[in-house]
Amino acid sequence: MITNRIQEIIRVLTPPTLSEPLEEHDTVWIAQRLLNANMIGSSMHRKVLDSKYWTCTRLDFDAIIQWDWTDNKKYVAEKYDCDNFAFSFKARMDRKFHLNNVGLVVDYSGGHAYNCVVFSDGTAELFEPQSDSFKTDQLGTGYYKCESGFILI
Repeated sequence: MITNRIQEIIRVLTPPTLSEPLEEHDTVWIAQRLLNANMIGSSMHRKVLDSKYWTCTRLDFDAIIQWDWTDNKKYVAEKYDCDNFAFSFKARMDRKFHLNNVGLVVDYSGGHAYNCVVFSDGTAELFEPQSDSFKTDQLGTGYYKCESGFILI
Protein backbone atom coordinates (compact mmCIF):
# COMPACT_ATOMS: atom_id res chain seq x y z
CA MET A 1 0.00 0.00 0.00
CA ILE A 2 2.81 2.46 0.72
CA THR A 3 4.58 1.21 -2.41
CA ASN A 4 1.45 1.96 -4.44
CA ARG A 5 1.29 5.48 -2.99
CA ILE A 6 4.98 6.12 -3.79
CA GLN A 7 4.48 4.86 -7.34
CA GLU A 8 1.48 7.19 -7.75
CA ILE A 9 3.48 10.18 -6.48
CA ILE A 10 6.31 9.37 -8.89
CA ARG A 11 3.81 9.07 -11.75
CA VAL A 12 2.27 12.46 -10.94
CA LEU A 13 5.69 14.15 -10.63
CA THR A 14 7.15 12.66 -13.82
CA PRO A 15 6.77 15.02 -16.77
CA PRO A 16 5.08 13.60 -19.86
CA THR A 17 7.17 12.35 -22.75
CA LEU A 18 6.34 14.20 -25.93
CA SER A 19 5.07 11.74 -28.55
CA GLU A 20 6.22 13.69 -31.56
CA PRO A 21 9.68 15.10 -32.17
CA LEU A 22 9.83 18.86 -31.73
CA GLU A 23 9.52 20.79 -34.99
CA GLU A 24 11.92 23.62 -35.75
CA HIS A 25 10.65 26.89 -37.27
CA ASP A 26 12.13 30.30 -37.91
CA THR A 27 11.01 33.62 -36.49
CA VAL A 28 9.16 34.59 -39.69
CA TRP A 29 7.03 31.44 -39.46
CA ILE A 30 6.16 32.22 -35.82
CA ALA A 31 5.29 35.84 -36.67
CA GLN A 32 2.99 34.72 -39.49
CA ARG A 33 1.14 32.31 -37.18
CA LEU A 34 0.57 35.04 -34.59
CA LEU A 35 -0.59 37.40 -37.33
CA ASN A 36 -2.95 34.76 -38.76
CA ALA A 37 -4.44 34.27 -35.29
CA ASN A 38 -5.00 38.06 -34.96
CA MET A 39 -2.69 38.26 -31.95
CA ILE A 40 -0.34 40.87 -33.37
CA GLY A 41 -1.19 44.01 -35.28
CA SER A 42 -0.66 47.74 -35.36
CA SER A 43 -0.63 48.26 -31.58
CA MET A 44 0.09 44.71 -30.41
CA HIS A 45 3.74 43.98 -31.14
CA ARG A 46 5.90 40.87 -31.07
CA LYS A 47 9.26 41.11 -29.33
CA VAL A 48 11.65 38.50 -30.73
CA LEU A 49 13.75 36.41 -28.35
CA ASP A 50 15.09 33.71 -30.68
CA SER A 51 15.73 33.12 -34.36
CA LYS A 52 14.64 29.47 -34.13
CA TYR A 53 11.62 28.02 -32.37
CA TRP A 54 10.66 24.49 -31.37
CA THR A 55 7.00 23.55 -31.36
CA CYS A 56 4.94 20.53 -30.39
CA THR A 57 1.47 19.25 -31.18
CA ARG A 58 -1.64 20.41 -29.33
CA LEU A 59 -2.06 16.85 -28.01
CA ASP A 60 1.42 16.89 -26.46
CA PHE A 61 0.79 20.36 -25.05
CA ASP A 62 -2.45 19.16 -23.45
CA ALA A 63 -0.45 16.42 -21.67
CA ILE A 64 2.00 19.05 -20.45
CA ILE A 65 -0.84 21.18 -19.09
CA GLN A 66 -2.24 18.20 -17.18
CA TRP A 67 1.17 17.64 -15.59
CA ASP A 68 2.08 21.28 -14.91
CA TRP A 69 1.03 22.84 -11.64
CA THR A 70 1.56 26.55 -12.34
CA ASP A 71 -2.22 27.01 -12.00
CA ASN A 72 -2.03 25.77 -8.40
CA LYS A 73 0.13 28.66 -7.24
CA LYS A 74 -1.62 31.12 -4.94
CA TYR A 75 -2.58 34.44 -6.53
CA VAL A 76 -1.24 37.36 -4.47
CA ALA A 77 -2.01 40.82 -5.89
CA GLU A 78 1.11 42.74 -6.92
CA LYS A 79 3.31 39.94 -5.59
CA TYR A 80 2.40 36.82 -7.57
CA ASP A 81 -0.25 37.89 -10.02
CA CYS A 82 -1.02 37.46 -13.72
CA ASP A 83 2.41 38.47 -15.04
CA ASN A 84 4.15 36.10 -12.60
CA PHE A 85 1.91 33.21 -13.65
CA ALA A 86 2.62 33.93 -17.34
CA PHE A 87 6.40 34.34 -16.81
CA SER A 88 6.55 31.16 -14.71
CA PHE A 89 4.61 29.09 -17.22
CA LYS A 90 6.74 30.29 -20.15
CA ALA A 91 9.97 29.54 -18.26
CA ARG A 92 8.74 26.12 -17.15
CA MET A 93 7.94 25.08 -20.73
CA ASP A 94 11.48 25.96 -21.77
CA ARG A 95 13.17 24.48 -18.71
CA LYS A 96 11.33 21.14 -18.70
CA PHE A 97 10.51 20.57 -22.38
CA HIS A 98 12.86 22.83 -24.37
CA LEU A 99 9.84 24.51 -25.96
CA ASN A 100 10.17 28.18 -26.81
CA ASN A 101 6.81 28.27 -28.62
CA VAL A 102 5.13 29.82 -25.58
CA GLY A 103 4.93 33.59 -25.56
CA LEU A 104 4.35 36.03 -22.73
CA VAL A 105 1.47 38.35 -23.64
CA VAL A 106 1.36 41.70 -21.85
CA ASP A 107 -2.02 43.05 -22.88
CA TYR A 108 -2.30 46.70 -21.83
CA SER A 109 -5.74 46.98 -23.47
CA GLY A 110 -7.05 44.07 -21.38
CA GLY A 111 -5.07 44.99 -18.25
CA HIS A 112 -3.77 41.45 -18.04
CA ALA A 113 -0.82 39.15 -18.75
CA TYR A 114 -1.15 35.60 -20.05
CA ASN A 115 0.46 33.30 -22.61
CA CYS A 116 0.10 32.36 -26.24
CA VAL A 117 1.19 29.08 -27.79
CA VAL A 118 2.15 28.32 -31.40
CA PHE A 119 1.69 24.65 -32.31
CA SER A 120 3.52 22.58 -34.89
CA ASP A 121 0.43 22.52 -37.15
CA GLY A 122 0.68 26.31 -37.47
CA THR A 123 -2.20 27.24 -35.20
CA ALA A 124 -1.77 29.69 -32.33
CA GLU A 125 -3.94 30.03 -29.23
CA LEU A 126 -4.19 32.18 -26.12
CA PHE A 127 -3.51 30.30 -22.90
CA GLU A 128 -4.45 31.35 -19.36
CA PRO A 129 -1.86 29.84 -16.97
CA GLN A 130 -3.93 30.68 -13.89
CA SER A 131 -6.68 28.26 -14.93
CA ASP A 132 -4.92 25.96 -17.44
CA SER A 133 -7.40 26.98 -20.12
CA PHE A 134 -7.26 28.17 -23.69
CA LYS A 135 -8.94 31.54 -24.25
CA THR A 136 -8.72 31.89 -28.03
CA ASP A 137 -12.52 32.08 -28.22
CA GLN A 138 -12.27 35.20 -26.02
CA LEU A 139 -9.68 36.97 -28.21
CA GLY A 140 -10.67 40.61 -28.59
CA THR A 141 -12.77 40.74 -25.41
CA GLY A 142 -12.29 41.39 -21.69
CA TYR A 143 -8.81 40.52 -20.44
CA TYR A 144 -7.82 39.16 -23.86
CA LYS A 145 -8.33 42.21 -26.11
CA CYS A 146 -4.90 42.03 -27.79
CA GLU A 147 -5.25 45.62 -29.00
CA SER A 148 -2.29 47.27 -27.24
CA GLY A 149 0.75 45.60 -25.72
CA PHE A 150 3.34 43.04 -26.73
CA ILE A 151 4.07 39.36 -27.08
CA LEU A 152 7.52 38.30 -25.91
CA ILE A 153 8.39 35.12 -27.80
